[in-house]
Amino acid sequence: MLRNLTSQDVAWILNQIGIVLKRRSKEDVFEGSYAGRTRVVIVPRNKRSIPQGTLNSIWRQAGINREIAENLWAKR
Repeated sequence: MLRNLTSQDVAWILNQIGIVLKRRSKEDVFEGSYAGRTRVVIVPRNKRSIPQGTLNSIWRQAGINREIAENLWAKR
């Protein structure tokens, strides 16, 4: 189970599926195409540990599930 992921770790996972950084502000905005749909994903900026509920929301916005994210993280 993924725990204690930082904002940079989440950004790395999103980059692996083709969702890239679009804009920086209070939150980082990522945009890209995955599974045939354009996705916009909001990630809190400069967090050392993102809460599990927020991670679930990020994965849902990206169109992936926790298992896909775990597999990508394990392959790094």
